[in-house]
Amino acid sequence: MKYFKFLLVFVFIGCAGPRIVYDYDDQADFNQYKTFGFFDDIKLPVNEIEANRIYTQLENAMIEKGLAYHENPDIFVDVQLNQFEAQRNSVGIGFGSFGMHSGISFGGQIPINSNTIAKQFTIDFVDAKNDKLVWRGFYEGNFQSNVEITQKEQLYVEAFRKLLSKYPPKK
Repeated sequence: MKYFKFLLVFVFIGCAGPRIVYDYDDQADFNQYKTFGFFDDIKLPVNEIEANRIYTQLENAMIEKGLAYHENPDIFVDVQLNQFEAQRNSVGIGFGSFGMHSGISFGGQIPINSNTIAKQFTIDFVDAKNDKLVWRGFYEGNFQSNVEITQKEQLYVEAFRKLLSKYPPKK
């Protein structure tokens, strides 16, 4: 029984966190990148207000990493967003009995997190001199859809901090 408690905690913790993946060009010298800029043709599948919120929080996260925004940057940043309704989690409830030749059972599910949207961000850093991809980060996490604006901004702050936590890569 004592192991069941640990298993239950492990399952909830294992399913709760965002998924983050990184890749980079191991030949690139990341110390040379001091400035960044966004590609002009980025189209995010959200309204203009939400897109500006995403750009602002990503730009702030980049500045925290020691990069400065510039019109003639060392690296260009590309942002891609894919969003969809997150899988609904549910808790199953059941009870019943069985006997020699008869059985009765009842069951059902209670949905939880019904207003959650999964968002997948892919951030690419492209060397401005040679137009070569040098770093890519992927973040997938669940976002509540009916939260206040300040909470939404905080979710983006946390997502981009986690996404950029391994930049620059350590060789």
